[in-house]
Amino acid sequence: MAAASVFIPLSTINQNGGVLPPSALVQHNPRHGRSRAASTKGKGGRTYSVIEDHDVTIAKAVAFVLKRSVLESEASDDDEEAGHLHSDAEGWVSLDQVLEHSKMIELGATLEDVQRIVSTSNKSRFTLRQVPGTAANEAVAYQVRPNSKRNAVSAPVVLVGEPFTAKTADLPDFIVYETSYQGYPLILAAGGIKRAGGSTHLSFSPVTAGGRANDADVSIWIDLRSALEAAPEVKWQRTVSGSIVTTAEEIPEALWKKAVARRSDVGLLFEDGEVRQEVPEALRKGTKGKGKKGKGSLQIRGEDESGSASASDE
Repeated sequence: MAAASVFIPLSTINQNGGVLPPSALVQHNPRHGRSRAASTKGKGGRTYSVIEDHDVTIAKAVAFVLKRSVLESEASDDDEEAGHLHSDAEGWVSLDQVLEHSKMIELGATLEDVQRIVSTSNKSRFTLRQVPGTAANEAVAYQVRPNSKRNAVSAPVVLVGEPFTAKTADLPDFIVYETSYQGYPLILAAGGIKRAGGSTHLSFSPVTAGGRANDADVSIWIDLRSALEAAPEVKWQRTVSGSIVTTAEEIPEALWKKAVARRSDVGLLFEDGEVRQEVPEALRKGTKGKGKKGKGSLQIRGEDESGSASASDE
């Protein structure tokens, strides 16, 4: 007898931290106390974490929604019912409309998610820009359009507003730099985050107090207000995509607040100028699945604003 299919809404997965609920059909006890439902199999048997792929899922959903948009000049009364958004002549769609699409609501996508995806991906499916004269913390202030092969080349950094000072009203509580388990020890040994050769800026993601960083292997947190007071010569500024960048060659350890590993069994690595623990050797070598494997290249993100990552030369 063929087994019945069971479909689980994405909203249910999101509510459980990205972990699928127990199957109603298969009642096997998971080995080693770990849920088998926390991952799925992809091509070649590769395992993908539901949580790790959250940004990828959102990026695909944004691209899907944008692909089905129609020009305002060709709009009809049936567009809303069919899930079609309206774009201008250049393909730009208001981000608040995108986030209100049923596909995006189902994923719980936010402005911060879209900003993070654009600022950290070197193969972004879409471009984000802020409408001049608008508040940077509202989705209605942004427009988004799909990337085409014609404009998929690395774009220059586009800054908005004036460089930050310690008195800036909308200053983010923290900014976060993301790297890998293999790259972090090299950054630490070099004494700071260095700008990669060819990059014009170091790019960071803004995080509010009580918020969380993206699911990178290691996140280096900086208290931006404290950094401005301690090193006023280091200039920070917001970009149209919402990330925070600096042209400084290096952000030394003295400006770091903490460095935290994504894996809870590793946890805090660095805090207030002190090394609390090292990245386990197995993760540094990338032999535990969580580490990134490649051709021996260092996975340090010395990024320009377009998200093009290159290995740091420290």
